[in-house]
Amino acid sequence: VLYSSARYEYMTERMYRILKRTIRTLKAQLQEGDFIPASFEMSFSKVENLESVNIALSEGEKMKLKGRIDRIDTCQDKEHVYVKVIDYKSGSKRFDLAALYYGLQLQLVVYMNVATEIERKNHPDKEIVPAALLYYHVSDPLIRVQEELTEKEINQEILKELRTTGIVSEDERVVSLLDKNFTDKSLVVPVERKKDGSFSVRSSTIAREDYETVSQFVNYKIRQFGREILEGNIEINPCEQGGKQSCTYCAYRGVCDFEEKVAGYDIRLLENPPKEELLEKMKEEMEKGKE
Repeated sequence: VLYSSARYEYMTERMYRILKRTIRTLKAQLQEGDFIPASFEMSFSKVENLESVNIALSEGEKMKLKGRIDRIDTCQDKEHVYVKVIDYKSGSKRFDLAALYYGLQLQLVVYMNVATEIERKNHPDKEIVPAALLYYHVSDPLIRVQEELTEKEINQEILKELRTTGIVSEDERVVSLLDKNFTDKSLVVPVERKKDGSFSVRSSTIAREDYETVSQFVNYKIRQFGREILEGNIEINPCEQGGKQSCTYCAYRGVCDFEEKVAGYDIRLLENPPKEELLEKMKEEMEKGKE
């Protein structure tokens, strides 16, 4: 079937080309650091007794999450287990703290919560450190250059294009484990340095205590959504954040009858506050939830 027409033949060759590029790139990224893959396609169904999977909504009610983590990498020393989670994407994807705050991008942090809880059970004598939450875009990109390059230089440019996105611990020790050859701009993780050696504003990093806030907030948000499901909340309440509307890829778009031109039908416009403000908002919302 795959070679029954010119179209299918082209698609087959394209998939094969992307597969080869992906394997070469993932291998190169691993070689730059000290992490090794610990799990592939890890299903939540295999870890029944985790708190991060079985969310308590009340004394008598729980919500069980379902999912599959594409890859978990770990790196160990005498006192620590460093954890990295990677989610493979067919399109470009970036970690957006504002989207997370509004409950629109919880997946990657949930994966890390599951991965770290597993490692705590496997290594109760060590400190478990979330190192990186990453997206990898499965692609074979074209590059644009001004002059002719060697094959080695072309591969370097492609590695730059396929650098993971996401968020990384700002701990220097963690960054060196992720990319031991990193100087000015990493080819592995979304981190860059300024001339003084500090991380640039283009770096996607987070402090350990700030990540703990984010992790706790995601658990809080999931419990909130779970209670709303139990209460039967099916309100039509679309939003727009960062130029993207929730209706665009909604599976229920054809039946909800939402129409912007009708009076009373409005799309919520969500702001994009700076990181520090978002972290404070998360803390405040969790405090209110305790009341």
